[in-house]
Amino acid sequence: MTRRKCLVLGAGGLVGQRLQQRLVNHPMFEIVAVAGSPSSADKQLSSIPWRLDEIRPDLPELLVVDANDPNLTQHCQSLGVEIAFSGLPSSVAQSVEQVLVDAGITVFSNSSAYRRKPNVPMVIPEINPHHNYPSKHYCATNCTLIPLALPVAAIAKLSTIVSLKMRSEQALSGAGWQLLFDQQALSGNVNPNIDGEAEKTSAELLHVLGSVQNQLVTPAKFSPEIKCKRIARRDGHQVFVTLYTQKPLELTEIIEQMKILDIGIELPSKPKQTIHLVDRINPDEHLWSDGENFSSKPNPCDDLKTGMAVVVGDLSVDGKVVSFNAYSHNTIRGAAGGLVYLAEYLLTENS
Repeated sequence: MTRRKCLVLGAGGLVGQRLQQRLVNHPMFEIVAVAGSPSSADKQLSSIPWRLDEIRPDLPELLVVDANDPNLTQHCQSLGVEIAFSGLPSSVAQSVEQVLVDAGITVFSNSSAYRRKPNVPMVIPEINPHHNYPSKHYCATNCTLIPLALPVAAIAKLSTIVSLKMRSEQALSGAGWQLLFDQQALSGNVNPNIDGEAEKTSAELLHVLGSVQNQLVTPAKFSPEIKCKRIARRDGHQVFVTLYTQKPLELTEIIEQMKILDIGIELPSKPKQTIHLVDRINPDEHLWSDGENFSSKPNPCDDLKTGMAVVVGDLSVDGKVVSFNAYSHNTIRGAAGGLVYLAEYLLTENS
């Protein structure tokens, strides 16, 4: 398989480094350029502080380019870059991604800047592949949406969702690397408020569960009630969900739908099962799931499946009322891993 040459937008941030980690040995993609903030520009990639718990992989010897450099597209074209993976902050992504798209480079973005925007499909492969259409710009969703949307999508195959309540407990890493080095935050003194998170999660849930016609999405018709808070956990977002369905459901049929939620093709980052069912979630033990097994010593450079499943526990049903907890790795399936998986899927489907 010929590896497609790619640019990683993000040198020193958590998502950018997760992208580097997942792409360095990827069978479909080859890192040939990395762009970052002005503070990282013109430095060797190997000299940028490594923020992840796992050791720095054997990355290519590259000079980091300023993401705002007006010559970025020419630099990429000279290297034969076909694809850009963006872990940029939204304020920067807004301009940089569009410039790359205009230059003919396909951009897969983890930024919120273009989510739910016209001509930029926002796709979770197991949920809304029908929202895919040929484009040069694609978006992944908010990290909090993943543990919520995948189980809900499985249930929605059995009955219309009438209403939904969710509260989240979200990891420090969801706010960037700085909190992971903040001793006060690590010890529990963390601001629980996450401005705009509930609204984003609600809007994106209705979007991915919506219908599409002529490339325009009509959101699903129920009103989620969502509350989000930050807690003193390094990684992993957990959601606590109660939803109400139009018709009564049985536990056995819900379990079956969760087990068969799948894209139907094999890909490097595709988990062995999308949803990993357990009796009760243990956040310390259940962070790195490949859908069948949990890893205590993950190596995300080589094992692209670990951390890619959503773990569901405390699943119960009482007629039209379904409750569950769900948990996923917010910087793997919820960010960089999910974005690379999306690229694998769409490039395969669109070829």
